[in-house]
Amino acid sequence: MTKKIVSLSMREQLYDALRDLILKNIYRPNAVLQIDHLAEEFSVSATPVREALVRLEADGLVRLIPNKGAMVTDIREVDIRNTWEMRQLLEPYAAGLSAELIPGSEILELEEKILGLRDEPFSNDRYVECDTRLHEIFYIHLGNTLLVDMIRRVHQMSIRIRYYPEGSMALHERVVHEVIQEHLSILAAIRTRDAAKISALVLAHLQNGEKRAMAALPGRN
Repeated sequence: MTKKIVSLSMREQLYDALRDLILKNIYRPNAVLQIDHLAEEFSVSATPVREALVRLEADGLVRLIPNKGAMVTDIREVDIRNTWEMRQLLEPYAAGLSAELIPGSEILELEEKILGLRDEPFSNDRYVECDTRLHEIFYIHLGNTLLVDMIRRVHQMSIRIRYYPEGSMALHERVVHEVIQEHLSILAAIRTRDAAKISALVLAHLQNGEKRAMAALPGRN
């Protein structure tokens, strides 16, 4: 289906669209993005496509191929280990601090959405929305803006890796089921307002996430 880009900020929208497709692993690691194909797909000329690919290379998401387009950069073991090291240092601590700050209405709303994921036909967009929202409540109510900004930066860096296992045909069903159950367990702990328990469950969830990302690397499953 043709993806029409129409706006005064067409170049920005094109860049955002391509970046989103890479971060969500629609364009998976090592996929070749040809300029003429992208231009046709988004109904634009080749020039804004080239500009978008240059920006994506600066983001570390693609490697330019002269006269052709670009290749989506690989996800390496070291990328997973470095990213999850930062997440495991920051998120459990923030979640413990947030134990008394998260409104009950937010817990209930998110719990209902996650249960819907489990009981209804799978939607990747809803899955990503629920996952993003859950991890946001670990820190968005904190007053330490430096800590909040740091976690947000790490989250932005981790998006593509976070959803990489779900894109593996061999792992998808098991991964989604595991993540949903872990999310529900964390929300149940948040209801108790037990900071130590919440931190421990968040840490275990992140450790499991690292293992799932490692298992999705080529040759691991």
